[in-house]
Amino acid sequence: MKLDVIFTLSFVAPALGSLIIFFFGKRGLLKEFVSISSIILSLLGTALSWNSLALSDQKALWYGQIFYIDGLSIIMQLMVEFVTLMVILYSPKYIARVYSHRKENFHTYYSMIILGAAFMNLAFSLNNLFLVYIALELSSILSVYLIVFKLNKESLRAGFKYFILVNVGILFSLLGIILLFYSTGSLVTVSNIGEVIKNLPRNIALLSGFLFIVGFFTKAGLIPFHLWLPDSYAESPSAVTVFLAGAVTKLGFYGLLRTVTVLSFNYEEIKHLVITLASLSMLAGAILAFNQRDIKKMIAYISISEMGFIVSALVLKTYEGIFGGLFHLINHTLMKGVLFFSVGAIIYATGSKKIEEIRELIGKVPAITIFFFIGSLAVGGMPLFASFLSSITIFISLASEGFLWVSIILIISEFVCTIALLKTAISIFWQKKEKSELFKSSIPFSMIFCTAVFVILVIIFGIYPEIIYPVIDIAARGIIKIAG
Repeated sequence: MKLDVIFTLSFVAPALGSLIIFFFGKRGLLKEFVSISSIILSLLGTALSWNSLALSDQKALWYGQIFYIDGLSIIMQLMVEFVTLMVILYSPKYIARVYSHRKENFHTYYSMIILGAAFMNLAFSLNNLFLVYIALELSSILSVYLIVFKLNKESLRAGFKYFILVNVGILFSLLGIILLFYSTGSLVTVSNIGEVIKNLPRNIALLSGFLFIVGFFTKAGLIPFHLWLPDSYAESPSAVTVFLAGAVTKLGFYGLLRTVTVLSFNYEEIKHLVITLASLSMLAGAILAFNQRDIKKMIAYISISEMGFIVSALVLKTYEGIFGGLFHLINHTLMKGVLFFSVGAIIYATGSKKIEEIRELIGKVPAITIFFFIGSLAVGGMPLFASFLSSITIFISLASEGFLWVSIILIISEFVCTIALLKTAISIFWQKKEKSELFKSSIPFSMIFCTAVFVILVIIFGIYPEIIYPVIDIAARGIIKIAG
């Protein structure tokens, strides 16, 4: 079905909003108003695309050879738009207090966030893989400004590490695209990559698969290409950390789904390599999280472990595996939103992200306490949470495909991550503190509200998963159709 040009709202609106904020955003509340308005228009464009997609017989929309939108595009755009909206709503009070020394640059902060969202939505809409790479690269470069926003030694080091490692890593995916182009002599697109791969010589296909794995594993932050992720998550503003975990790293998964998943349908070697690396991410991420002293680094390693669950499912060549992987991709965004927004509130109240210092400084924050415990239990895949359904789907899919050992690693990793989080939560919120009364600080409603929205969705999608099933179903079937 041919696309209506209204779909361009998903990336044109935030791009124009970003320019307005950059040049005029110092005036009053203009930056907040324009940011929110831009993302709402972006959501409208995606909603209209979803409506057209649902009515389409082929469950895909295209506009010449330039744009291609299917269920996966819609899921990714909705995640980016939702996360961006929550980050914008969360940020005003948070950055005004924690980053008051950067007050003159607050408008640039908002501008970079929504421009990053615009490039991500553009990447999810493009058909040409080379153009996807360019949009992905531009969004990565914009993220550097957000990571170094504090402008201290640690954030500058984290930003430099992100810039070098991610950009060098993602070059491998570009080499993979070039290799496919020169091997076929034709344009490689999202819509035809399945047919292209079937006609490749085996050695070329395997080499391109390896290049895509290195490139997109680096972008997603999976072990052993994860070195940028813990520092970037730890040193960026907590609202930006949610943006990184809930939106920016999802570009890596989008790349994997468009390339590596398709290759895994045709080559067992690709599937086994990805699952082996995913298992390493699961286990190593959980172990590295356990004794971290920085609460944001701890959650960062837990995030790496969870991303291992997701990627292991996305190469299983089964509907159930891809469905479970996509569902957990959404849940990962929600759980990281709960945890990192909760940590942002803790930093707002105490001025520290070191667990020992937080334990001494934090006063009573009942809402944040509840949210953090809920996030911790959700990471463990407890019943009533959406993560329980996605985790059990991945577990069964792995076991039924002969990867019972990976399913066991998944369970062990979830257990270790949950224990690490609960141990930290108990030590912070439930230990007796002699000095806490001196450091009481109320948490702004906007920060509590945004965290609560993530909590509510984790629970709603766990109790009423049929709300989210249709879009995941169309996305999973679309991926399988392309992979053939």
